[in-house]
Amino acid sequence: MIKKQKTRLIGLFLLSDIVGILVSYFYSYGFRFYGYIIPVDPAKGIPPLKSYIAVFPLFLITHLVIFFIQGFYKSRLKRTKIDDFLYITLNVVLTIIIVLAILNYLYAYSQGRAPLFSMTFKISHLFLAVYFIVVIFMISFLRNQIYFFMKRRYAKGLNLRNVLIIGAGEMGRTVAQKLSQYKDLGFSVKGFLDDEKKPGEEIPVDGGIKVFGPLKELESVLEKEEISDVYVALDLSNYGKILEVFKVVNKYMVNVRLIPDLFQLLTLKATIEDLDGFPVISIDEPPMRGLMLLIKKLGDYIASFVLFILLLPLMTFVAILIKLTSKGPVFYYQERVGMDGKKFKMHKFRTMVYNAEEKTGPVMSQPGDSRVTRLGKFLRKFSIDEIPQLINVLKGEMSLIGPRPERPVFVKDFIEKIPKYMLRHKVKSGITGWAQVHGLRQDTPIDKRLEYDFYYIQNWSVALDLKILWKTLKKGFIDKNL
Repeated sequence: MIKKQKTRLIGLFLLSDIVGILVSYFYSYGFRFYGYIIPVDPAKGIPPLKSYIAVFPLFLITHLVIFFIQGFYKSRLKRTKIDDFLYITLNVVLTIIIVLAILNYLYAYSQGRAPLFSMTFKISHLFLAVYFIVVIFMISFLRNQIYFFMKRRYAKGLNLRNVLIIGAGEMGRTVAQKLSQYKDLGFSVKGFLDDEKKPGEEIPVDGGIKVFGPLKELESVLEKEEISDVYVALDLSNYGKILEVFKVVNKYMVNVRLIPDLFQLLTLKATIEDLDGFPVISIDEPPMRGLMLLIKKLGDYIASFVLFILLLPLMTFVAILIKLTSKGPVFYYQERVGMDGKKFKMHKFRTMVYNAEEKTGPVMSQPGDSRVTRLGKFLRKFSIDEIPQLINVLKGEMSLIGPRPERPVFVKDFIEKIPKYMLRHKVKSGITGWAQVHGLRQDTPIDKRLEYDFYYIQNWSVALDLKILWKTLKKGFIDKNL
């Protein structure tokens, strides 16, 4: 049923995008050439509308193809507003660049050829500037109107899907949380049935969802609550109860879905792949793949290059201070474990006395560590010692944002003590991250930091990266423990 609802919603989005592009395109033509705000060059005059009509299919097809590649019509339907805005803006920028490239090529190719192949039309750059603004607004506006319409529709109870979840344990709560994200598709979790919970007890999901009672109340609940979908979220140790549930629900016109017990083992994402007709579950797949991974890489390279140039005077000044205040090299190169478990040398300004670990061996630094120099303490407090890691980002070894990398000796210890620790290496390590902007630094227990790392990997988006970047710029550079 979710698939059917998604298909309908995708159809609405596709239609709204086409309408938005169509309206924006011809409104921009009218505004540019008949709006009296932007004067028309008398020498060039107003280009014929038929020329712009001939080019319109190129705009439309390019927009839709890029939207499809971006996942607007095949992946998670609802993103944050800032994510939608960024993706739509990127789509428009790429569309204009591609269309301009094609038109300029055709114009250059046609020069000097027979009249049959001659192309004299060149699209107005001012038209493109107007179109850039208008189409972003129109597509975003129409998509938001669809969400608003769907909310109003289901708020009135139209085509509402009432869901009952069997099992209020971790798996059942996860199912309820996931379904609450699809309210716009009409799904409403009415309650749980669970033998271990008290009738009337509220499960803290989506503002609180009540437990109707034990499993023996299933038939009564189906009669009274107009349930349309039943999700069975019991582990395999309750095999007998699962069979009893199916005996009861088979008497009613409800959709029944069984959540595999296997999914309790997952920490990241799971996808079902096809191996020549044989279904294979791919466990713990990070969301950073394909175009989204390319966008993150480009963002890393551009931002780190700009930051490196801007911070170069500060880096030079800090290097001089380190040389003047303590013996030893300016930079400290420490082996860390990054993406896919690969080791790399992480660059930092040296903040400890030279050869600080010569006698002790590798140990984690703690607040008040006597090995830290006076200047080093200042550099650490304001995270200035981390700036050289921009070089690691430019080399492709790190990202601006991601889980902080650990040293191999500690990673080896964590693997033995913490289940699924290596899942944090499914993505590139970062200079800053979700844990760091919440004040969790190296002296924080690793299992606590791991929770935040997994949250980041599971919920990664451009919007989340921008949020972390903003929090880092706002307060994340200062370590209050120093």
